[in-house]
Amino acid sequence: MSTLLVVIIILALLFDYINGFHDAANSIATIVSTKVLTPFQAVVWAAFFNIIAYWIFQDHAVANTISKTVFKEFITLPVILSGLLAAIFWNLLTWWFGIPSSSSHTLIGGFAGAAIMHAILDKGLHVSWAKIVESDTIIKTILFIFLAPLIGMVIAIFISIVTIVRNMWLRVGIIILSTFLTVILFDKFETDKIHEGVVKFIKLDKYKEEFEKSQNNPLIKQNDSSANASFLKSKKKFETAQSNFETLHPLINDYDLLGADSIASYAYSHGLLKDVEISRLKDEVRNANNYLVLEALAAENPVKEKEYGIAKIQTELYKEPLQAYLNHQLSIDSAIVLMNSVYPIQPQNIEKVKSKISKFNIQKSFAKDIEKSDNGIIHLISQELPNQVDI
Repeated sequence: MSTLLVVIIILALLFDYINGFHDAANSIATIVSTKVLTPFQAVVWAAFFNIIAYWIFQDHAVANTISKTVFKEFITLPVILSGLLAAIFWNLLTWWFGIPSSSSHTLIGGFAGAAIMHAILDKGLHVSWAKIVESDTIIKTILFIFLAPLIGMVIAIFISIVTIVRNMWLRVGIIILSTFLTVILFDKFETDKIHEGVVKFIKLDKYKEEFEKSQNNPLIKQNDSSANASFLKSKKKFETAQSNFETLHPLINDYDLLGADSIASYAYSHGLLKDVEISRLKDEVRNANNYLVLEALAAENPVKEKEYGIAKIQTELYKEPLQAYLNHQLSIDSAIVLMNSVYPIQPQNIEKVKSKISKFNIQKSFAKDIEKSDNGIIHLISQELPNQVDI
């Protein structure tokens, strides 16, 4: 493990600590200032619910958004280091002056700024920012910086109206209407989130990008055989994934009725996961063999970059022995021997790789991925809130 990587891990832990005393106080400020709870009780309360929230809400959307702000080729250890240092500095500065500020927004800005500067230094001023950072994520993040206080104000006004209105039937009507609209809204959020997750799981977004890239390859117009073969291959992958998604679409719309297990079972039994099954297993195997670490080091080390290029090509050949294993034609040990002959599996990673293969189940993985977007707990809360309101 490199010294820089150790420093980054320490800084990440430091950022988490600073994030705790910077942002966590916001959620307990009111109950402490009104003396509902003592500071100690409030901190214990906040810590408890922060911990259990991890287990209740399986889709860690904010963390995923931050991790995907910058495109992979520009994520290097120096970029991560710079982003963390910027976020830590800004959090300390705003904390010192008592200015409300989001640590998540700060981290997104830090990573984006560091990646843009890295790209400019590496490729020159002409490089397009759209090729460095996920522009949609950045735009949404900036937009909600301004929208968040306005939305909070509107909701607070609405709650105040419900509290102040003396006519019982009017209050009941407002509460019932708001509950109904909340359920409809979160149903829409849930469905959209599941659609997004399914697109990523079956790699429709990846295959679409590859298809568009090969389609725009100028060598196709020159009837280059290699370019044409690549185009046809990417087209087939994209069309298959598109067809599978269209088949799953109506099932996703009925998620609340069917459930994740039922949808995953249907997808598996009808062969909709067949194309992505071997690809995902291959990814899990090579990641267990430190592939992601090698990818990170490749961005700053020419030797590692060459090694990563070889690993990327050769580990694609893992698919054949893994497919034979899935078809019950090979044992795990035989599959590992064949993979090791294609691209070496480090001795200390053998057991880890074996565990990944033996536990792999595409149907369960798909069901678990769908369940990440299940906001049933929010439905429950929204439906219970009216019962807690004194009308």
